[in-house]
Amino acid sequence: MTTKKKIFVAIASLAASVAIVVVSVFATVAYLTSSAAVSNVFTIGNVGITMDESKVNPDGTVVDGGGRVDTNTYKLVPNTKYVKDPVIHVTAGSENSYLFVLVRNDLEKIEIASENADEMTIAEQLAVNGWKEYTSASTGKVYAYYGKDGSGNLNTNAASVTPGDYKLFDYFMTDPKADVSTYGAAKITLTAVAIQTSGFGSNGEIGTPAALEDAWEAIIETYPYIHTGNSSSTTP
Repeated sequence: MTTKKKIFVAIASLAASVAIVVVSVFATVAYLTSSAAVSNVFTIGNVGITMDESKVNPDGTVVDGGGRVDTNTYKLVPNTKYVKDPVIHVTAGSENSYLFVLVRNDLEKIEIASENADEMTIAEQLAVNGWKEYTSASTGKVYAYYGKDGSGNLNTNAASVTPGDYKLFDYFMTDPKADVSTYGAAKITLTAVAIQTSGFGSNGEIGTPAALEDAWEAIIETYPYIHTGNSSSTTP
């Protein structure tokens, strides 16, 4: 992919950082706070995206009438379910695009093990919502949105997205046995990117592995910080 090729790209970054306070009440109880900030939104050409989530209380419950926001603060404790429901909005008038999300989840090891539809990890929810994992040579694990066919199966021919709303996940849960006191510097970082579908892959087919890899490499070339993870999202 050369810089001479026209690239229409939009990017949004959602970051959650975690700080720790320890309080002793007969035993050590660890409380962690996290904030989620949507920043670094760029639009080039005719592709645009934004990202937001429901406003929640520190215990992860939704604030009545709070609307959609770009920042939340959580008190992280074991055996707790928190509402965290980021949605990517592809804006009206955008070109058909590939939609990617790069997930860096430092809390992955203390998420609750899956037992039913109400107790899924972030990765499991992404899969249910139409995000397919693949491995990029540049960044490792990446999720691309595929959509589903009439039987509910991921459809590689539906990789191109049009203006609309694309859910990532609805919540995260901490395991009852989680030692949250060791997660004072943990972060959950989602970097969402949309890029035009045209011009990628050897034969121009939509959604092929070669086309997706070419499109992702073009994104990395356009926004090198994605490769290093050094976004400038604000944290407390």
